This record gives sequence, C-alpha cells and structure tokens, in this order.
Amino acid sequence: VSRPRIASAQEDRVRGYVGPRQKVLVVDDNEIQRNLVRDMLAPLGFAVATSAGGRDCLSLAEREKPNLIFLDIAMPEMDGWQIASRLRQSSPERAAIVVLSANAIEPGRVRDAERLHDDYLMKPIDLRKLLKTIHALLNIEWIHGPEELPNVPAQTLPIRFPPPHDIDELVSLGEIGHVRKIQDKLASLEREAPEYA
Repeated sequence: VSRPRIASAQEDRVRGYVGPRQKVLVVDDNEIQRNLVRDMLAPLGFAVATSAGGRDCLSLAEREKPNLIFLDIAMPEMDGWQIASRLRQSSPERAAIVVLSANAIEPGRVRDAERLHDDYLMKPIDLRKLLKTIHALLNIEWIHGPEELPNVPAQTLPIRFPPPHDIDELVSLGEIGHVRKIQDKLASLEREAPEYA
C-alpha cells in the first residue's frame, strides 16, 4: 500500500481483529526477538511462524504465503535486504515487509526505488508502534476491549505493594511488551507473597 490509512489511536486496548486469520512470518537470528514478536501477536489471533534466517525464511514464505513479514536486517547467512529482494522476485503474492533494526535505516534504503520494504521499526519493538504498523499495512479492523477496572470488593484490606525492584521489573517488561514474562512475574509474586495479590 503506497499510502496506508491513518492508524487507530487505541492500540493499547486491542484484543483481536475482524476478518480472516492473517499469517505473519517473523525472521530474526535472535530467538528472543523472534519470540517477543510472536508473544505480542499470537494472543491477538495472528498465525505466527518464525524463522532464524534466509533459506528457511524463503522456504517458509513460499509454503505459508504470509500476509506480513517482519524481517531483521542484520543476520549472518543472508541480510534482511537480500532476503527482501529474493522475496520480491520469487513471490507473486506480495506480502507486506517490515524491516526491523536496532540502528537507524540508511536514508537511501528508505527511498529505494525497488521498495523492498513497506515500513520499518526500530528495536526494541514498541507494541503500540507495532500494532499501528500492522493496522496500516494489513488494513484490518481492530477489536478493542473495554477499559476494565478490577472487581474489588467494597471492603478490602489496605493495598500492599511489592518491593520497588519487583515493580521496576514489571514496568521494564511492560515497556517491551513481554506478556508471558509479565504473567510469570505476577504469578510468582502472588505465590510467594499472597498479600500482594
């Protein structure tokens, strides 16, 4: 899409999307980065496949026909630009490609006439930016959940907060959108100290 529509401002309350299941391929030689993107998108209903590099990515893309590909630039066997070029040459179905980088993208690449990619995101990946990018490129309609407040009984004991280092860890995990680690940390706190429930 040369001029994607304006993205919704409510990405923080996204619970899913309307329409057929969208396939996403995440390509990164770093397993933690692959799993992070997968853990952000799978709960929203995306079919997420992952790949550690070039040849595997090309094979998976041919077999799975993804709607969207997240492609790391710096990989050992074949860099992201080479993979994007091969994908554009080999696939009649044009998947949207979002390149991922820990460094700024070279200006020449952004204006590249071949347009090997449709957008790019900087690492660490921000969940809101990720969802805005998906919304614009796949033209999907998000399903938003209500802004729920916890169901607290009328008479409760005073709230006790966990130690600051635990709260800092939860905030850090929240900033990178690592949902599984947040859930694990909350469960651990509740097990070890029920007064923080």
